This record gives sequence, structure tokens and C-alpha cells, in this order.
Amino acid sequence: MSKFLLSIGFIAIVLGCGFTAGLKLSVEKPKGDSLFTVDTSRMNKFKLEKVVKVGGSKLYTDPVENYYISNQISVWKTSSQNNLNFAYSLKRSGRITSVDAGDPMKILVFYKDLSLITFLDNFLAEESSFQLMDYNLDQAEVVCKALNNGIWVYDIKQDKLVKINAVTSKIEIEILNIQRIIGEAFDPDQMLERINGLYLNDPQKGIYVFDNYGAFVRKIPEPNISKFNVIDDMLTFRRNNDIFSLNKETLELFKIYSDSTMTDFSITEKKLYILNADSLHIYKLKP
Repeated sequence: MSKFLLSIGFIAIVLGCGFTAGLKLSVEKPKGDSLFTVDTSRMNKFKLEKVVKVGGSKLYTDPVENYYISNQISVWKTSSQNNLNFAYSLKRSGRITSVDAGDPMKILVFYKDLSLITFLDNFLAEESSFQLMDYNLDQAEVVCKALNNGIWVYDIKQDKLVKINAVTSKIEIEILNIQRIIGEAFDPDQMLERINGLYLNDPQKGIYVFDNYGAFVRKIPEPNISKFNVIDDMLTFRRNNDIFSLNKETLELFKIYSDSTMTDFSITEKKLYILNADSLHIYKLKP
């Protein structure tokens, strides 16, 4: 069992920022969204660490607990080590669709409307760019950074999954007819790669899991997910005002946080980040 699961197990219920101790085990039956029974007795064991005034609508974090705020035009980074701030903005590139900060030394910024990927260093200085139309990928729907210095791209028009080597700038993997392979129509809005697989979320249907070579493995039938992250065996996701963690092996589903003012969230192995309209709340897991 992962450290993350141990950290959130058998703990007090938290609603927003308030703690209520001594509650008995509570199980909530699915209400149309989840196919799994939701355990509501394992709400998060997070302690509020600090509140930061910020502006922006999107939130990202990296494995060393730096956090990034985006307003779809610019990206701001705050270092976890010394609270130094860095900024990136390239207005000619249009609106930022997504940021992948899985590698803190090589941040991926995706501009869907321009089929453009830009890589930034740890100071948010531009390192390189990839024009996806150069690879005949003119309708890239989602992208993410590959583990071994590459880029994964799903082109919805051509229905293919492609991996580009960021060093050689050549296509390493190309898988056609993804919708035929998974057996249904497919419209993902987020993709990320971890050491245990490649994950694509279709908010209407659930998360589709591929191996690190692009072979389809299985579908996790959790609809209405607006954002997710994967830490070890735990898949943590947001649905409406709630955050859940699903153990991918046992299929145990835990509600770990709820906040009606939340606009975005991110989670690392030790911290939970909640973005509101004008502030970022950073919670630390209690030991």
C-alpha cells in the first residue's frame, strides 16, 4: 500500500477548513457519477500551512512542491525553497491550454489553438518550441511530457497517439485508430504520464490507461472528472466541489476534500493545494 494511502486513511473529516473529530465510519452510495462506493469517513488529514494571495484560474505543482499559477496568458512560479517568484508570458502565442510541470527542470506549456508546445527551464526561461503541424498534427487535443525527455500527443482528427523524441525531434511511437482500440468514441481533455502508465481523461466517460509504449490497458469508469493526478497507486481527481482518491488496484474510493469556492486544485505526495478566486490555500499532510 502506498504512503499516500496510509496518509489519508482512518482520519478526521474536514469540511472546507474546519475539522470534526470522532466520527464513525460512513459510507455513501454512488449517486449517478461514480460506479464505486464512496467512503466518506476518510476525509483528508491536511493541516493548513499558509494562504497566499494570487490571481489566476489554473494551478499546477511539480514533485518538489513548487507551484505555478496561470491566467491562460502568463505563468507564475513560486519556489518552495526560497519563495522566489518567476514569470513567463509570450502573448504572441495566444492562450495557454495546459501546463505540465511533472519535470521541474523542463516545464511544458501547450497552446492548443496554435498547435504549439514550448519548453521552459526552472527559471521559466524559454528553452525550445515544437510546432506540431510540422509533424502533421494539426488538431492536437491533449499533450503531456513523456518520462524520457519526449512528448505525448493525441490528435483527435486523425485519432492517433504519437510520441515525439524531444532530443532528436523525431516520432518514436505512432498508434492509429485509438477509438477503435478502446471500443468507443473518445474526447480527452487531460493527459499525463507516470512510471506506471499513460493516462487520458474523457470527462464524459472516465480515464483511459495505456502503458508507457501506448498500448491500451484499461478504462477507469469515473465520469465527470475535471482534473486528476496520479501518485503511486492513487488516482486523485476533482468532481464538482469534491476531491476524491481512488486506489487503482483495490478500486477503493475516498472523498478527501470538499470546498464550494474551489476553482482548481493540485496535489503532491505531501501537500494539497486549493485555488480560490483570489487566494491559494496550501495544506500539509499530518504525519
